[in-house]
Amino acid sequence: MQITLPIHVVAFETDYAGVVSNTRFLEYIERGRYHLTRAAGIVISDVWELHGVQPLVRRVTMDYRQPAMHEDDLELTTRVVEHSRATTVVGHRLVRPADGALIMEAEQTIAYINRRWKAVRVPEVFRRVLPVEDCPGGCGNS
Repeated sequence: MQITLPIHVVAFETDYAGVVSNTRFLEYIERGRYHLTRAAGIVISDVWELHGVQPLVRRVTMDYRQPAMHEDDLELTTRVVEHSRATTVVGHRLVRPADGALIMEAEQTIAYINRRWKAVRVPEVFRRVLPVEDCPGGCGNS
């Protein structure tokens, strides 16, 4: 499964020169991950109660390729790249459709904890509804 989320850059996301602040990209990918899980039928606020686990970001890697500017219309594509025993890797790719520019690529490594705050394996519900998306054309990080 993959989703594409439109993002319109507004003034408060930029610096004095109109360039998107690098900290905003973290917000964009969190938004992408949230929408991906929601599109798969997982409501994050219910996961703790229903499944006894909580996903959390363990690691983020991000490559900035081109600047994004005030008033840019962007598209963020988000997909599951990998499920290992204990983590899920979510890939993100941010592009500016107007000129095809690749703005940013990122990966989030997601770990899962139980109610005792101990790491657990990737819950079956996440594996089932968020399968690894194979994208030969490069829909996210490779």
